[in-house]
Amino acid sequence: MNRPTGIIRTLPNLYADRDRVAHSRMLKSLELLAADKIEAIYIALAQVPTKDVLHLYLLIEGKIICRMNIASYVDGSTSEVKCWDEVSRKPKVWAVCTAPLSFPPTPIARRGFQGFRYTEDLW
Repeated sequence: MNRPTGIIRTLPNLYADRDRVAHSRMLKSLELLAADKIEAIYIALAQVPTKDVLHLYLLIEGKIICRMNIASYVDGSTSEVKCWDEVSRKPKVWAVCTAPLSFPPTPIARRGFQGFRYTEDLW
């Protein structure tokens, strides 16, 4: 691999019947970010990447669904935040992800994993 330009973050399966509300909230947040109606989406991470990267790719249900810019990282241990799935989280760090939001030109399949993985540009 050449120098990584992004990280891939696996999120819980939000497509299951029990998580339809969470799935709808996630899609609404992505739509709002793409339309510049919200400034950022916060994605929980266990640590700050040790390599400087530009993008965060979301992996859900075995597919990369989008790419966002990483604007910064903020300490997550100071307060709990209720997430799309109604679970309150207090991670070590939040990745502050901003527009532009882009979607893969063709589906990109990947296996899920815990944490994040470095990647080169996928599109």
